[in-house]
Amino acid sequence: MRSRWNTLAWSILGLVFAGMSLYLILNPTRTGVVPNYRFAATHWWISESMYPGGTHGFLYLPQFALLFTPFNLIQPPVLGEILWRAMGFGMFALALLRLGRVVAPATSDLQLPSKLGLPFFLLVLLAVPASLASINNGQTNLSLSACFVLTFLAIREQKWITASCLLTLALILKPIALAPWLLALAVFPGMRIPLLCGLPLLGLVGFLHPNPSYAWSQWIEFSVKLSHAYTPKNLRVSDIFGMLEKVNIPNLFPVNSITRALASLTALAFVWIRFKRKGIQAGTWALWVVTALVLTVFNPRAETNSYVLISPFIAFVAADHFLNPNGTKLPGWILAFVCLGLMCDGMTKTVFLATDVWLKPLLVLFSIPMLLPMPKSWGKATTPPASTPTHRKQL
Repeated sequence: MRSRWNTLAWSILGLVFAGMSLYLILNPTRTGVVPNYRFAATHWWISESMYPGGTHGFLYLPQFALLFTPFNLIQPPVLGEILWRAMGFGMFALALLRLGRVVAPATSDLQLPSKLGLPFFLLVLLAVPASLASINNGQTNLSLSACFVLTFLAIREQKWITASCLLTLALILKPIALAPWLLALAVFPGMRIPLLCGLPLLGLVGFLHPNPSYAWSQWIEFSVKLSHAYTPKNLRVSDIFGMLEKVNIPNLFPVNSITRALASLTALAFVWIRFKRKGIQAGTWALWVVTALVLTVFNPRAETNSYVLISPFIAFVAADHFLNPNGTKLPGWILAFVCLGLMCDGMTKTVFLATDVWLKPLLVLFSIPMLLPMPKSWGKATTPPASTPTHRKQL
């Protein structure tokens, strides 16, 4: 029998998707960043440049043009828009459902819907608000966030090939996925061969074009574009430095670059030490922690939409506090408030203008002490313990 919590969770997801779809149907020209994807997919097949000048526009691997091609071919275009968002939102819902199975209290009847419904509902309630801006804009951040969650769950369960495939897909969705890709390669021995074996296949996909020389030229243009994109112009960067600029603290380039480099080295050391000292579950948790932080508050191209990359993580920690019968609920309520705050760009124009750029990184930085410790639910066994043999009663 389906739990009422499950029903509520799926109802929220359904209403959000239905509302977005209706909005697109009524406003078919409001397509967010999707025109960049259409531009790339169209130009790929007519052998024209996908990478116009400047620091904006199409900033993805050439393989992304192939990934988006089926959606670009769908007519009318608004249907392609809806299906593209359906893929991302569906992946996001799947990731939350999988997380719900982890955060659910350990019981003998764990697989019953009644035991899984409340954790899933809490995750939907807390993680979805930060996703609204991303689904409205049609960005890859929604799919990327889901990929990261599913990747870390797979590493935690030592499903190396699955995790490697997901991380490779994440690279196609957005080049910033290179950060967790490199961390996983450096720290987890089981990931190295699958990740490295996936590189030739990834490269081969990037040359699926009738004219290989054109495909090679797009790789060159991508490299040039990406090098210029590190210092974007006219972008409201919502990271730690964008927050400081909002209060008129100068953003000096050497300090900016050194801080990001130190953050990356600290991330590597943190994941390595946690893995070596505490094992695979602690190492995977550390990888999730640093990925969430590096790709938001330390990301030189972080936008307000980027914070959907961290919302499932914060929602998971909050849900763990709420569901832990022996723990204090105060951190859960604080993190629930943070999750609500990550929706600030959708809380009317007045709230958006008042909180733009600075509020989201500030909320994340404030939350860090509550996010670093690994929850007990994440550290519980990934496979059920062997049953104790029953002995025949002595006569």
